[in-house]
Amino acid sequence: MPKFKFNLQTLLRHREDIEQREKDALLRLNYKFQVETNNRNGLAARFQETMKEIGLKCANNAIDQEINWFYLYINRLNHEIKECEQRLAKLQSEIQTQKEAVIEASKKRKTLASLRAKKEKAFTFALEKKEQKEIDDLVVTRYTMPESGRQPSAGSFKTGIAEKHE
Repeated sequence: MPKFKFNLQTLLRHREDIEQREKDALLRLNYKFQVETNNRNGLAARFQETMKEIGLKCANNAIDQEINWFYLYINRLNHEIKECEQRLAKLQSEIQTQKEAVIEASKKRKTLASLRAKKEKAFTFALEKKEQKEIDDLVVTRYTMPESGRQPSAGSFKTGIAEKHE
């Protein structure tokens, strides 16, 4: 029995590899985005903590130099938070671009996969049709053979009638 062979199998494998590479790149970008989000949240938490400490220092009439250091630290935290926000916006646009690339690669792979499925279905149908024809031919030849014990063929039937009339 012949095996199914798809002429574009190497192209299909290539498209699957491309799709997997695009998915891996998207996963890496999502990981970077998550790390950057965690970094921003940590900076925001430190900012809130520092603001509470400044409030306590002002309430306790702390030294102006010490309060000045807190304000310098707050300015530094604000600057770092803004940089994180910029990196997050850039990563988000890269993620969106990568998602589109994954979708495009997936479409190309699915097109070839569906073509392969159609060809395989047609091959299976043709094979089943051929097998059914062979089975039908086998049944017909068995049915018409006089040794089979079923019904005699038309030629042997005529000779049997001729012998009875003599």
